[in-house]
Amino acid sequence: MVTEADFVPAQNAYGGFVYAGATMAFTAAYWALHALRPRVIAAFGCDMHYAATGNTHFYGTGAPDPLRKDITLRSLEAKSARLMVMAAMQGCAMVNLSTGPSRLIFPRVARVAAAHARPHAYCPDHAAAALEAEAALGYMVPSGRYWEEAQAFDPVELDRVDALWLKAATLPLRQTA
Repeated sequence: MVTEADFVPAQNAYGGFVYAGATMAFTAAYWALHALRPRVIAAFGCDMHYAATGNTHFYGTGAPDPLRKDITLRSLEAKSARLMVMAAMQGCAMVNLSTGPSRLIFPRVARVAAAHARPHAYCPDHAAAALEAEAALGYMVPSGRYWEEAQAFDPVELDRVDALWLKAATLPLRQTA
């Protein structure tokens, strides 16, 4: 069993909940990166897409994380970009096995191809800038109880960091002569 005694230090090793996104899909992936150091993490059914009708997730129907409004989840796409880049930095591929709509930006792969996935290419300059921006803000909450300090977090600055992670997940176009 993995408890907060395990996943909080793991998440903190990757910058903490504020930057990584405080939802179990991301927390579990960061724990796996930290504890297991896998070559591939394949997500399935963690798409965080909430259709207007029908059962869309374990809550049934509803809005994203209907039990709380959370400053750490302003851009699920950016949080998935961050996870994908952080995983690639340690040689791990993040892939999505789901076929439906998804907020995750991980590459889609067929189940049979997942084991052969390679880490996503990323822009090291933008990744470094994102990590520097996170460090400058200093929104690390060692206990993991970030919601107790949420009033100190600037949403505009978090959006700026998220934008850097989205850029990091996209390689710049090369000029051809």
